[in-house]
Amino acid sequence: MKILFDSHTHINNDGYSEEERAQLIAAIEDSEVAYVMDVGFDLPSSERAVSDAALLPWCYAFVFASPSWSPFTLYSCVTHGFASVDFDRENNVAGRDLQGNTYTQQQFDSILPTFYYRQLAAEGRFPSEIEGVAVESRDVERTNFMFRTSPGEINRRRPTVYQLLESMPDRIDLEPATDVFRITGEGIEFVDMETNTIDQKKSAAFTKVLRDKGFSFPARVVSGNPSTRKRYDNGYLLVDDALRVYHMKQVRGRPFVRRTDVADSLQIGQIFVTEFADRKSLGFLVDSEKRFYTLGAEDYKLHEIPVGKFGPTRENMMIIGDMFYWTVTIQGAESKRYVAVNARDYSLADEYRPEEKPQAWAEYAKYLFPFELSFTSPLDGYVKPRIAEVSFQALWLGLVLGAFYALAADRPADGSGRPSASSCSDSSSSSRCWYSARQNDDNKPIRKRRADVFDVRPFITRSFPDQVRKINSSGIRIPAISSTPPRPRNPFGPRIITSPESTITINPAKKTSEKTVHQRDGL
Repeated sequence: MKILFDSHTHINNDGYSEEERAQLIAAIEDSEVAYVMDVGFDLPSSERAVSDAALLPWCYAFVFASPSWSPFTLYSCVTHGFASVDFDRENNVAGRDLQGNTYTQQQFDSILPTFYYRQLAAEGRFPSEIEGVAVESRDVERTNFMFRTSPGEINRRRPTVYQLLESMPDRIDLEPATDVFRITGEGIEFVDMETNTIDQKKSAAFTKVLRDKGFSFPARVVSGNPSTRKRYDNGYLLVDDALRVYHMKQVRGRPFVRRTDVADSLQIGQIFVTEFADRKSLGFLVDSEKRFYTLGAEDYKLHEIPVGKFGPTRENMMIIGDMFYWTVTIQGAESKRYVAVNARDYSLADEYRPEEKPQAWAEYAKYLFPFELSFTSPLDGYVKPRIAEVSFQALWLGLVLGAFYALAADRPADGSGRPSASSCSDSSSSSRCWYSARQNDDNKPIRKRRADVFDVRPFITRSFPDQVRKINSSGIRIPAISSTPPRPRNPFGPRIITSPESTITINPAKKTSEKTVHQRDGL
């Protein structure tokens, strides 16, 4: 049994010839894949995906997926500007800067020596100094770091218990914690994971030290990294109930607690413990005004990073740093910006905001769809119905078109404002009436419209099919119980009746039968 599903296939790729496309389709049919998703990324590819899905029973179309290409961009300590990895016309990797200069792969390595230091060292091309500072590749390796955060990591359910590692283990490698802790309004409690019991002695020791340092329970923010896959452990950064920031870790089984100099007026709301190889910082902090800071590890001094407003619950951030500069990338739903920060004094070196080009489909969509319904979001990991992108243009356009349709549908067929002379009556009180195809004085048919009302008796058609009245193909559309009358072969021309047909009573005052029904003599 085929159970595999390929969620991203490009049968619609315009790079395929028809022969290659046929070979690909045959290969899919011979494989263990049961279904594939043919992904369209623009209008032509989406049209082709729909065509593929109509012809191939195992193919599903995914239309108007718009991939965004964002080149990898870093700040160069050589050119002192932003440079991006790009592709040339032959689809080969190349480099490009904001001034339009292009670089080969080897040249691009040279203008980003702190990022490509391994390649340069292997080729013997690593510089002996950068910006007048003598450097070695091992210095660069020790000071390089990468930091990422996304709204999905922030907007999720937080655990209520945390692991506290031993920051000074007997061996070189860090060891997993054997207990977890929680902070309540009364203090801190350590729970042994094997026995699920509270370690009263350890809990009392940590609670006492925290209270002696002025900690106000409970904690508003608890941030740490309990992973053992790191070079060292710096414990946790805590924000108490009075908005003061504390540093807590475990050293030889004993509590280590320090109160930082971070002002409580900043109202720190987010903390990210860093634990980078150079041991220069304790973590990154975000205050209530969305300002971004780094906290020094030795002196607990707070330094603001000049990246502007940063909202961790709505924006992604990536920092690629070295001993000279940090390249900070901040991306939200509608904007993206690059900020270069001097790593030595945390001053602003450069800033770049790429021009956002609106997609054509987005412009059309705001007039077609009044809102967007989705079940997932890049801002969190929850699956639930969400309404977003409400478009008042589409709402107003829908109202105008709806009013126009209502007026057009209510207008009589002859434009007189009175019921049509061809209106029929139904003695059986059917709730549906069909207009006849009237003829003018030249005996030429005049096309009429259908007047529909809700049919209250569709079940009769299913229950008594033999009792459903027939439709005379002569041009008179007689009311029938059936909700979907058969279409006449020639609705506007006469037809000679060759066999008896049953009809309902026609309003004799209108005399429509005299003009539209033709019978052969003798019948």
